[in-house]
Amino acid sequence: MGNKPTTYHAASNENLFGTSPKVTEALQHTLARLNSYPIPDAAELRAAIAQKLGVGAGEIVIGSGSAELISLLVRAFCGPASAASILSLAPSYPLYRMEAQALQVPFRVVPLTSSYQVDTDALLAKIDATTRLCFLCNPNNPTGTYLPQQELERILRHLPPHVILVVDEAYVEYVTAPDYGDALAFLHQYPNLVVLRTFSKAYGLASLRIGYMVAREELIQQLLQVKQPYNVNQLAQVAALAALNDDGFLHQTLRATLAGKAHLEQALQRLGIQYWPSQGNFLLLDAGIKADVIYGHLLRHGIQARQTEDAYTLRITIGQEEHQSHLIYMLENLLNPTNLCQQHPLLAQVVETGTTLQEASAEEAAGAIERLAAAASTQNDAQGRIALAFARAFAARNQKASQHAGNLYSSTYGMMDMIAAFNVLVNATPLVTFGHRFANHLILSAIADANAVYLLDLGIGSGLQWFHLMEQLAARPQGAPALHLTGIDIPAAEGKPDQRLRETGMRLQQQAERLGIAFTYTCIATKLEDFDLTSLSINPEQALVINSALTLHHIPDQLVTEPDLRDQVLYQIKALRPRVFTLTEPDSEHNKLDYLPRLRESLRHYHTVFDVLDTLLPPDMPERQVIEQEFFGREIINVVSCEGSRRVERHERNEAWQRRLVRTGFRPVQHPDLAPVLAEELQLHSEFSLVPNGAGYTLYWKGTNIIASTAWVADGN
Repeated sequence: MGNKPTTYHAASNENLFGTSPKVTEALQHTLARLNSYPIPDAAELRAAIAQKLGVGAGEIVIGSGSAELISLLVRAFCGPASAASILSLAPSYPLYRMEAQALQVPFRVVPLTSSYQVDTDALLAKIDATTRLCFLCNPNNPTGTYLPQQELERILRHLPPHVILVVDEAYVEYVTAPDYGDALAFLHQYPNLVVLRTFSKAYGLASLRIGYMVAREELIQQLLQVKQPYNVNQLAQVAALAALNDDGFLHQTLRATLAGKAHLEQALQRLGIQYWPSQGNFLLLDAGIKADVIYGHLLRHGIQARQTEDAYTLRITIGQEEHQSHLIYMLENLLNPTNLCQQHPLLAQVVETGTTLQEASAEEAAGAIERLAAAASTQNDAQGRIALAFARAFAARNQKASQHAGNLYSSTYGMMDMIAAFNVLVNATPLVTFGHRFANHLILSAIADANAVYLLDLGIGSGLQWFHLMEQLAARPQGAPALHLTGIDIPAAEGKPDQRLRETGMRLQQQAERLGIAFTYTCIATKLEDFDLTSLSINPEQALVINSALTLHHIPDQLVTEPDLRDQVLYQIKALRPRVFTLTEPDSEHNKLDYLPRLRESLRHYHTVFDVLDTLLPPDMPERQVIEQEFFGREIINVVSCEGSRRVERHERNEAWQRRLVRTGFRPVQHPDLAPVLAEELQLHSEFSLVPNGAGYTLYWKGTNIIASTAWVADGN
């Protein structure tokens, strides 16, 4: 691509288009006065800002960047002797948390939604008597998403007077959204509102560290009590004043940033890299592969990106054309199928074929799919069989036919074949049993003192999980409790809707009779989103536990429908206040990613699953064909070929599930280290590992995450 340009500093959201010439000129005139202290209250700069914003100079305080002002707010309103806490969003600017931790102030977060929007109801619900500061970054860093005016006003209207809302508008100059929530519009209406702005971004003064805060004068006076008199140096004050008066350079910067963002967005779309619309001078990216792989590749080629708290996302600052062209070239090089799948040529052909579907005619795509299927048929290993599964998925996408994909009970195989295959999957691999055993350990602990238990299983299937639990209950020294089980699952595709669930109940009844357990059973054949869990009649004397294994990802969230039905089910679970809620889900993202990054993610996930099956099951076992091409093959067809509401296999990564659960009012259950116990019970192959994830464990195979099992309790329990 010719000579490589100088290092692309795309990590810190600086103004990569430079600084106003008027700033450098003003600084030259100031150098002769370096022996003097700066103006302690930055009066001239405050007056200029006040005039520009239409506020009083006494409503402004200047800081050494927004960072100092954030620190001053924490010190002024969350002193070490007070019972104070701080609330913010996640993911967001990390300095809020860092300042809270530095002063040992409790810090809580409300995670953003699937589309990185603020959940206003969840935010307001999280506020309590201890909340003193609530930091909202708008537009938000690192997502670039923003809080609309209507939602900002709703937060201010319902915010208790003891809570100060700090709206950090570091990127406000870049905003083009007409409904953006400009906090200054509410300044004189709400005395508990603080607005932070900075000269580090659009004005290009990052190295001089200068920002400002706007608030009611009485609040400013409280802050001045902890501010040092000479906190902002004179060079920074002079530079900020010159930058503020150069509208021409500011507008030039904003035009260049907007054009650069549009250029980068077009390239990312072509490369199949997910990005989220941003109101800042940066974009958040997800290519469907681990972010550290991309980060390391870019760094080796002179591009400094920003890693986030999420293992799969990177933040890139908009830069000049030569830098962005270099970035695009390097991303294209990394994501080339041959480079991406160096050790597996057939998997590279899978990615190439999937990409062809985006670019070629239906006839050309059909030819590529046929070539992939032919190549897959010559290779009877994990790579060959996964390639065949993806060839079928590509054919369905090319024909725009879902073929009942995602419904395991709609199959050309007979029911007995499906049950036999599922038994093999359960007994010969830990892919299902891992979640069962972890959940059972947490459930047994939660009901240790109970004489009567109500077990609610969301997605009961064949109920195999509960055979083991019943054995453990029967072995209790004090005897087994009376057990009621309510099993919910989707209706059968043929025959009576609840026939399969009734058969599950009969098998469980027989197990209970063998073990001498008083057992009752209720089944409900319905989609979870169509049923109100709070309508169940649960005796208060029964210890309630709720379990969901490989089910909740079928429920659509806000990316498909409003209201968010996935959240709605979680809120119902919270309302029931179970002693424990156990959740097992594949650790993969097939919900919010567009087609090409979703293809890369799904290939990683399902290739790992097929490699497990290739290792643990005999090559000629007929049940393996059903497991691979029916169970997981149907999932692959749905993930790859379906969009919108037709895609029911909407897995989320464990990080996303945990953010969702925290946002809807849950916290992880504390438990002892169960990894050694689980490894022994499951007799795990040496290539498996169990890694703590903060709420349970994630099962890994050869260093790649497959499935996560976690345990939760409603806040306040």
